[in-house]
Amino acid sequence: MEHLLEINNLHVTFQTNGGEVHAVRGASFYLKEGETLAVVGESGCGKSVTAQAIMGMLPKPHGNVKKGKILFNGREVTNLSKKELQHVRGKEIGMIFQDPMTSLNPTMKIGKQIEEGMLKHQKLTKQRAKEKTIKLLKLVGIPDPSRRYSQYPHEFSGGMRQRVIIAIALACNPKLIIADEPTTALDVTIQSQILDLLKELQNERDSSILMITHDLGVVAEIADRVAVMYAGMVVESGTVEELFENPKHPYTWGLLQSIPKLDGENSGRLVPIDGSPPDLFNPPKGCPFAARCPYAMNICIEQIPNNKYFSEQHYSICWLNDARSAQGKSIQTERGGLYV
Repeated sequence: MEHLLEINNLHVTFQTNGGEVHAVRGASFYLKEGETLAVVGESGCGKSVTAQAIMGMLPKPHGNVKKGKILFNGREVTNLSKKELQHVRGKEIGMIFQDPMTSLNPTMKIGKQIEEGMLKHQKLTKQRAKEKTIKLLKLVGIPDPSRRYSQYPHEFSGGMRQRVIIAIALACNPKLIIADEPTTALDVTIQSQILDLLKELQNERDSSILMITHDLGVVAEIADRVAVMYAGMVVESGTVEELFENPKHPYTWGLLQSIPKLDGENSGRLVPIDGSPPDLFNPPKGCPFAARCPYAMNICIEQIPNNKYFSEQHYSICWLNDARSAQGKSIQTERGGLYV
């Protein structure tokens, strides 16, 4: 199957008064048609910056794609003009932002905000755009859509506002939906409803979803594959089953150990990842996780290993997975014979 989206060796930097920040450092992943890929990692790892680069929304002139390629539907996105990017945004790629209160215009009625993309990209009449908007509001689960069409964002609850953001993203039937932490500001019940809605809409429209999140519970519920990012790099990637059942990178182990377990395995105590992320003004030359990794070796500090593949889709960058690492074999054996 042809990849709808390909990120190849992406490097994104920001020029600041304090120097150059290397926000994304060689990230690579792909997304197939009709698939959901979750990009997961802690705050500051480069998830949202990667999404902004795909959308051509890096703040100028400070943010720049310094190296690498972003291919969407076979076309290089980083070389597009401003006018060409405006054609792609909304029509071919829709984005669901994290905080609907800062994404929606408080002075515009909800219906008018949803209509904007249709009027620009689909050249509909105002009456036809209104009819389609009301259908979209109903589709995303907003009751009494004809009345809600003329209301303002402050008249909606948090969950309803997020549904409006989803309606805006879906307005022009995009092939790719980028969801940037779409459930972070919502309570658990509403989170579940939003995720169910996204899955239902994806099945109906056969769209692809790039889900950006720090919540592995969200990953388990909605994703087909996962890319784990740390300090601007993809340190492990694979199917959801491979990442949860057979993780290969110490950072992934740390993420999984920090999840509450219902079976009482960790006796109610969560295991944090000690230390802090590296300084991306001066990123380390070796593995970015080495300073926080309890299994780090001298070579980890000096050099980043090549990708080690465990299946067609599952790979990791970690010296513990090198066949020459006796420590790696011992650790993987202790973890259940996961060494390959």
